[in-house]
Amino acid sequence: MIQEALLVIDMQNGLTDTHDYPKVLTRINQRIAAYHAHKLPVIFMQHTDEELPYGSDAWQLDDKLARQPQDRVMLKYHSDSFFETGLTTHLQHLGVNELEACGLQTEYCVDTAIRVGHDRGFQMAIGRGLSTTYDSAILTAEQIRAHHESIWDGSFATLLTID
Repeated sequence: MIQEALLVIDMQNGLTDTHDYPKVLTRINQRIAAYHAHKLPVIFMQHTDEELPYGSDAWQLDDKLARQPQDRVMLKYHSDSFFETGLTTHLQHLGVNELEACGLQTEYCVDTAIRVGHDRGFQMAIGRGLSTTYDSAILTAEQIRAHHESIWDGSFATLLTID
């Protein structure tokens, strides 16, 4: 039996100034609602580091997320959602074998989740445009996202077109 779950990565107050954040948030909330409607698990990863100190306002998940009481929140201290978080065990306990990722930041935590999830045997997916980041010194956030989506598609994940 195929069991799907949604992994929402680092949608936290300290990162709401990323490129096109309001649009990405709206689209992620649509994915959350779709998973809830089908009674599928939704897992929120919450990053902690010097820029997002534990317990600070910046560290808090965005209160505009469509979270429900049954959703799981898991803390992480690295860009890897699977490293020392219990995520793999939790997904295995739920019987999940397909994992859709979304959130922040495209080239860090989202990319790492997709690659590590793939390496751990999960069928990974991500909706086109369902991650975002900041402009870098050499690429715009949009270029970073497009570049990563082209790498993920067919190699590490299925790139979904979601209206």
